[in-house]
Amino acid sequence: MGSDTLSCTFLTGLVHAPDFDVVAVVTQPDRERGRHMRIVPGPVKELALMHCKPVLAPEKVNNPDFLATLRELQPDLIVVMAYGQFLGKTLLAMPRLGCVNLHVSILPQYRGAAPIQYSIMNGDAETGVTAMMMDIGMDTGDILGVVKRKIEPTDTTGSLSLRLAMCGTDLMLEVLRRLAAGTSVRTPQNHAEASYSPKITKEQTLVEWSMPAVKIERLIRALNPKPSCHTFLPPRADTPCGASPGALLKILRSAVEPRPENAKPDAPPGTILMLKRGPLIATGDGQALRLLEVQPEGKPRPMSGSDFSNGYLNKLAVGDRFFPGLSSVLQK
Repeated sequence: MGSDTLSCTFLTGLVHAPDFDVVAVVTQPDRERGRHMRIVPGPVKELALMHCKPVLAPEKVNNPDFLATLRELQPDLIVVMAYGQFLGKTLLAMPRLGCVNLHVSILPQYRGAAPIQYSIMNGDAETGVTAMMMDIGMDTGDILGVVKRKIEPTDTTGSLSLRLAMCGTDLMLEVLRRLAAGTSVRTPQNHAEASYSPKITKEQTLVEWSMPAVKIERLIRALNPKPSCHTFLPPRADTPCGASPGALLKILRSAVEPRPENAKPDAPPGTILMLKRGPLIATGDGQALRLLEVQPEGKPRPMSGSDFSNGYLNKLAVGDRFFPGLSSVLQK
C-alpha cells in the first residue's frame, strides 16, 4: 500500500525479491494533477501496471466492499509506505503476519505526515527509517528495525528521500524475512519521547524574512522540491507601497552569508542588499540570505540567482523590500 513517489522504491524492492509474491498493489484513486489538472494515475499505480501487478484504488480503504475484495487475496503480509489513509482494526487484523509500516524517521521522533521535512527544518544531525508493526494509532506500533543516516548540510527533502528509500528497502526486506521465519523482535516505543511532524501548511511555505537566516535556509531545503518556499517580489512602481504584492518567486536553493559592510545596518528584513551573483536579502538576525536558485512566477523552469538578477535589473534595485508575509496575502 503506497501512493507517494517515495513508495515506488519499496515496491520495486518487493517485486524483485524472489521470496515474496506481490498479489496486489493498493494506492489512491487517480487524481487531477499538473498545470492543466488532468486526471492521471499516481506513480505507484504506474509502476505496478508496468510490472503487471493488480492495482486496487479504493476511495476509502476501510469500506466493507473493499475489505471483502482484499480478504479474497488472503494476504500473509501487508506493507505500507506513504499510503495516505488510516487503516482500521478490521484491515490491520486481516493478514496472517500483520501490517508493516515503513516510516522515514527514527520513531518515536517525528510521527506524522512530514518527518523528513521537519528533520531538515530543525537542523537534526541524523534521521532514518523505522519498520514497525502497525496498530490503530498514528505511527505508534512496536518497532521491528531501524536504520540511521546522516543529514548532510546541503540535503533537501528530495535528496534525503532518495537515500532513505534505498536503505529503507533493504531494512524492509530484512524485517519481512524475519517475520516470515518467526524470528522478529518487537520493541515497544517510548511514547513519552514522541514528537510530531504535521502536514506542511500553506503558511509555512511563505518565507518570513524576520526569521534567522539559518532557519530560512533550512526551510527552503526542507520544502524542496515540493511544495517549495516562496516570497513575493516588491510591489510594482504603479502600486501604492504595501497595497499588494508583486509576482510570486519560488526559492529552491540559498546560502547564509554575512551582511555586506557597506549595507545599511538598519535595513529591515526582506530588503535587497545586493543583486550581483544573485539577490542577497536581509534577515532578522543581522545576517543575509543569498538566493542561489529561484523560479519566478510564469517561468517554466528554475534559474540561477545570478541569471534572475540579470534578467530583473530593470525591475529590482538594492533597497527594495520583498513584500511581507501578511495573512491577507495568504487568503488571496
